[in-house]
Amino acid sequence: MFHKDAGPVPDTLRHAVAVFEKEGIDYVVIGAFALGAHHYRRATEDVDICLRPEDLELFRKNLVGTVYQKVEGRPRRFYDPQTEVTLDLLVSGQLAGDRAKNNVIRFPDPSEANDVDGLATVSLERLIELKLVTWRVKDMADVIELIRRNGLDEAFSEKLDPLVRSAYLESCDHLADEVRQEREYGDH
Repeated sequence: MFHKDAGPVPDTLRHAVAVFEKEGIDYVVIGAFALGAHHYRRATEDVDICLRPEDLELFRKNLVGTVYQKVEGRPRRFYDPQTEVTLDLLVSGQLAGDRAKNNVIRFPDPSEANDVDGLATVSLERLIELKLVTWRVKDMADVIELIRRNGLDEAFSEKLDPLVRSAYLESCDHLADEVRQEREYGDH
């Protein structure tokens, strides 16, 4: 269902977009839906959206307790009772990823949103930066797939923040190794 843009998680995104537009809340979608907008669809169990701090407060004031419910112990995670899916709201301008390793790359402002097939999401460059600053294996795997599916090469690293260039180039190397192994196994 997810890959056909049906089911509770895509419904949660559509519902959130409709609610934000009705409330005048600017947003930018990141996470798995941003991956899909950039040619790599993968399943997810939640929706990740960046809001400005003032819009997060507006969301809490006008929507929590009515349209959305709080998730205990998670101040920026909310539950959509219609779909039973969580919505993670990240704050534009705050440091992204692993803060022990990143003091540069921040969550995007809604003004950075690009319309990709009707979705207000980040550019491919910003998405890759956001994935790489987590320094998590699963996010590096996402970057490898983005490289593969978008036909990127090492030169693309020049579009990225210097903080993540070496991680991007490492992802390129992993993809090259993977392609080489696929060729070797395909020959047997």
